[in-house]
Amino acid sequence: MSFHYTKRNYSKYYLIIFSVAGILLNVCLNYLALKMDIPMYLDTVGTIFVTFLGGVLPGIIVSLITSMLLNIFSPGYLYYSLITVIIAILAGWFFRYSKSSKILKFLYSVLTAALVCSVFGVFIQNYISGLPFEEYVEEIFQYVNVKNEFSYMLVVIFAVFLLNIVDKGIAIGLATLFFHLIPERTRDYIANYGWKQKPLTLQEIKEARNISTNKAIHKKISVMLSTTICLLSIIMIWISITFYYEDCKEEYSDEAFAIVENAASILDGDEIYEYVKWGDKAKGYHDVENQMNMLLNNTQGVVKLSFFIPEQNGFLYLFQVGKEGVTLSDNGIIIPYYDEFSKYNDYFKNKEVINEIMFNSDKSVMFASYPVRNSNGEIVCYAISDVYMSFLSEYARDYLIKIFLCFSGFVVMILIFGFTQAGYELVIPINCITKAACEFLDSHGDQNALDENVRKTRSIGICTGDEVEQLYRTICQMESEMAEYVRDLRHFADTTRKTQTGLIITLAGIVESRDINSTYHVHNTAAYVRIILNGLKKKGYYSEKLSDEYMEEVEMSAPLHDIGKIQISDSIINKRDELTNEEEEIYKLHTVYGRRIMEKAITIVNDDTYLKEARNMAAYHHERWDGKGFPEGLHGEVIPLSARVMGLANELDELISPRGFKISCTLDEAIEIIKSESGKKFDPKCVDALLECISDVKTVINNSNFRRY
Repeated sequence: MSFHYTKRNYSKYYLIIFSVAGILLNVCLNYLALKMDIPMYLDTVGTIFVTFLGGVLPGIIVSLITSMLLNIFSPGYLYYSLITVIIAILAGWFFRYSKSSKILKFLYSVLTAALVCSVFGVFIQNYISGLPFEEYVEEIFQYVNVKNEFSYMLVVIFAVFLLNIVDKGIAIGLATLFFHLIPERTRDYIANYGWKQKPLTLQEIKEARNISTNKAIHKKISVMLSTTICLLSIIMIWISITFYYEDCKEEYSDEAFAIVENAASILDGDEIYEYVKWGDKAKGYHDVENQMNMLLNNTQGVVKLSFFIPEQNGFLYLFQVGKEGVTLSDNGIIIPYYDEFSKYNDYFKNKEVINEIMFNSDKSVMFASYPVRNSNGEIVCYAISDVYMSFLSEYARDYLIKIFLCFSGFVVMILIFGFTQAGYELVIPINCITKAACEFLDSHGDQNALDENVRKTRSIGICTGDEVEQLYRTICQMESEMAEYVRDLRHFADTTRKTQTGLIITLAGIVESRDINSTYHVHNTAAYVRIILNGLKKKGYYSEKLSDEYMEEVEMSAPLHDIGKIQISDSIINKRDELTNEEEEIYKLHTVYGRRIMEKAITIVNDDTYLKEARNMAAYHHERWDGKGFPEGLHGEVIPLSARVMGLANELDELISPRGFKISCTLDEAIEIIKSESGKKFDPKCVDALLECISDVKTVINNSNFRRY
């Protein structure tokens, strides 16, 4: 990856330039489609192109700015903003996450985008009139001869889906072409514009998140941000609808008063009874009715306009006109007073003026009245205008749909912007820090691993400029100091171990120096122990036991296996003739004495690491596999592994080394003796391991001074 996040680069400027180019591309292609009367939008080419370059967020920004610009020339275009936002999200997902081949990825993205556009587009055009390209949908409607409304909509959606396949196919194809025309280095710069650290691959991001728990910070931020934006959106929409409803109510109230006042002015109060007597045959009756229709059609909220004379037993209607869907009463008949208007019935009976907006009992109807007077100033009838609150609710519903369509795209943009910034500035850096810290802890004191993990942590290079960066730098310093501290401890431990080893060898040498026949026994047995342990590990025997630490402890403790001899008389140890039975029993006590010495050492040191194995070897290296050894007659794997290995190494050295009255064997002779004792005196696996490493044994023998092969 050529992008270098720590150096000044122009990725943001590149992204801005290409985003502006994407917006211009959308507007120009859409304008071209309109001028050429092509039944396509071609307004998402730039959106998809920028999404390929910089990700979903820049693509959404381009789509929303495009919608706002096109809305200037084609009012209502902003209602489609959510569709273009969804297309940007789909393009980003298919480009970055889809594992299909290029051809399948192209087909899937075209079909998905076309389906989204057709379903949402038909829905929007079905509920909101006067939108761009509606004429093409209307033309499709004319060719669909399906009576069932649901089937009718399905057919229309399918027809629009076919058109959108072509439209989105062209858009994605052009966007892909433009994307590949950009130099790869420039694409890398733009793709990594938001990183505040070394850019990560998708796999690295997943690995960093795998260490997270169910309460991971990215989940908390996602829930918090989504909840906040959604609640804020709901509150804003609710407030907007409330204000809209109140404004409409006030507007329609004024409208209701205005229309009844105008209506009252067109009716001559002295002609009222002529209209009652002759009905629609009266002179001027139809002129009044036509003027009432004109007044009603020039209003938005008023749905019915009436003239009536209040009688003692009800309303005598002279004229009544209404909008489509409104039930009207026949003129010239008396309608009894409604109980739901009981509050106002007495005012009408007494022919009084009512200067307020009136409601029925359930407030589903709002109406205003204005008196019509004769030449004597007497009230002879009333003009009444009705406003149905259900119509107002429909207007509010339409307003809500428009608000949702206009602002949902911006809400999605805010959400994605929040997620993106939180990811770059907080979530991903913290995940990387956590992953690096865990790997550092998993080093388990391995100096090379510690140094490597320190380098890995420093290579993250977080530069958010806030507390996260401060935390990162603190952890880098802590890891570096810890690695150096471990290095110092390791140096001290190595020095201590060398000192211990030197003391052990010296002590063992002092003990062995009393035995004039065992000059090289300490060094040789330790070497054979190491050879046998390596052979066991190589063949996979006792793998659960043979850790590097265990093998080191056994090898370091090997020289102490005969420490108990220090309490045996020199006359017995250095006797050249065969020992008597009584002397033999005394000699065997060196294993018991060795165990006591090492147990006392363990108690004094208060540590049973390598001393524990030294005790086992000192006590049990003369035990036999078949249980006929001493001092306790242990058998098989009951005998500690270190003692079994020591017993074999001890026997090998005694066989091939000249000791007092005994003549040494050749290596081949010693091997045959050992093989014959496999499964009897020795652990068969230890013998097998030794036989696999004969060349190493010869190397040890050749380095000794007493014999060369």
